[in-house]
Amino acid sequence: MIEPLARSFRRPGAGLGRRLAGARRFVGLSRLNLLAAVLVGLVVLAAVFGELLAPFPPNQITLLDRLKPPSSIHLFGTDDYGRDLLSRVLTGARISLQVATIVLSISVVVGTTLGAVAGLVGGLVDEAIMRVTDLFLAFPALILAAAIAATLGADLSTTVLALATVFWPWYARLVRGQVLSLREREFVLAARVAGARTSRIVRVHLIPNVLPFVIVQLSLDVGYVILSTSALSFLGLGAQPPTPEWGAMLTDARGYLRDAWWFPTFPGLALAFTVVAFNLLGDGLRDWLDPRLRRR
Repeated sequence: MIEPLARSFRRPGAGLGRRLAGARRFVGLSRLNLLAAVLVGLVVLAAVFGELLAPFPPNQITLLDRLKPPSSIHLFGTDDYGRDLLSRVLTGARISLQVATIVLSISVVVGTTLGAVAGLVGGLVDEAIMRVTDLFLAFPALILAAAIAATLGADLSTTVLALATVFWPWYARLVRGQVLSLREREFVLAARVAGARTSRIVRVHLIPNVLPFVIVQLSLDVGYVILSTSALSFLGLGAQPPTPEWGAMLTDARGYLRDAWWFPTFPGLALAFTVVAFNLLGDGLRDWLDPRLRRR
């Protein structure tokens, strides 16, 4: 099953029509897949065009409009400094996706490289890499990330470093396990017998077969990274005022739960909406890329 699946990832002639057909099959598997695609599309649109669509500058302070409820002028109401919440929520989408993109890019590159090396080389190299990986996995991810962020200083850049540090071991373990399984498969052994170089085996056989699993894990982790970023900001270890990051906005709203319900509600809904959207997408990609996991 895996080798035919991988073939579709390395066909040089795969064009736009084939990609569109694949997208239709993905959406056709389940209504949840269609919902996931729509929700993720909305989040991406908000991240790309949010600042253009925002009715006010996100950091514009208007004390006369302090804690105004939702209205035709301020659709999401205003915060304790009179800033428009809709504008800040839309701008926060870009910040959250940027952080998730950078964190997961670092994690995938580092984790995939180390996992592939460990699985291919084996021996002491495998043992050393896996023991380091186990060391990171032994700590609860959020606690370790918070400790790193607190040590290096509260800032979005340190949040990125802290989260990349706790996410790469999962990719290392995932890729190592797949490489260990694949290197004993018939098509890999046949390639070795035929005299194929290790670099060609990795490029032609291993990477295309590991890629679907990495894609699924990546899509699931987007929501977790965004949630972790907001958690660190909520603790004061991530984005600092006046950055319109959702977790930082929830921190500011803690004291207004009774008097201004809209203040914590809309950033919280944006965060929940985004996490659910990417989790649904990851679940759908898992079913699409591995037919063995499709729901009956």
